[in-house]
Amino acid sequence: MKIATVFWHEKGKTYIEEFMFLKEIGFDGVEVTVSEMNERTPSLSARGYLRFEVLKDDAKRLLEASKEVSLDIHSVRSGLLWKYSLTASDPNVRRKAINIVEKELEICSYLGATALLVVPGVVTEDIPYDKAYKISLRAIKELSKKAERENVFLCIENVENNFLLSPLEMRNFVDEIGSEKVGVYLDIGNVLACHQAYPQHWISILGKRIKKVHVKDYSIRLKSITYPFQGSVNWPSVIEALRKVGYDDYLTAELTPYKLFPEKFFKDLAETMKIIIKL
Repeated sequence: MKIATVFWHEKGKTYIEEFMFLKEIGFDGVEVTVSEMNERTPSLSARGYLRFEVLKDDAKRLLEASKEVSLDIHSVRSGLLWKYSLTASDPNVRRKAINIVEKELEICSYLGATALLVVPGVVTEDIPYDKAYKISLRAIKELSKKAERENVFLCIENVENNFLLSPLEMRNFVDEIGSEKVGVYLDIGNVLACHQAYPQHWISILGKRIKKVHVKDYSIRLKSITYPFQGSVNWPSVIEALRKVGYDDYLTAELTPYKLFPEKFFKDLAETMKIIIKL
């Protein structure tokens, strides 16, 4: 397995400088996030550098840095699907969401990323569960054809969206799509945070459907997402389960840097991630 982090860009620094730092402390790759131009971002942000309106231009600069440093951009987060949901009540919003994902799949292929993380939809008071399931299933089936053409995995993440709440349901949903390019982006910490049993059980049930893995921890005592080894995740069991199903791709940390001394955060994180993959 390899280790990565969600990319956090600091204003005033070049991508080459930032990628070089991450490479030197031990990361093999990064995951980048699509956002919009009008978003207000702090000086250090996981958003604001891969903007949908100028996607190809921004991606070109990231790709140049990636090649210069030999640091993989292995996946892309579709950061707009909370705002433009694939299961929105407005069909125009749903069509916009599909267009967003199609463009993101293209940019994944351009960057050499093997996967696009998507939120498959959200269950709300206005969109009941059964309706969300049908709408999402139809949308992902449509998008799977684009994923196949671009040779990019379309990866559904388990998130706090009141949807696909068990590994059995996630497994059945992916199988119903019926595409080799549709899989799961399993978020280890989210399983505990959403009170969905234990991540090692999700791994055993989902098996080869897992194409990417997000690393974060969750403290049952504090009821909060936290850093690996500071929460309740049984990491030895998680890694054992991943090895048993043959997972050998990236583990990507999806965590917020320390408010002060973010460089120390990334150094600490790299050290922790190296321990995890050796468990």
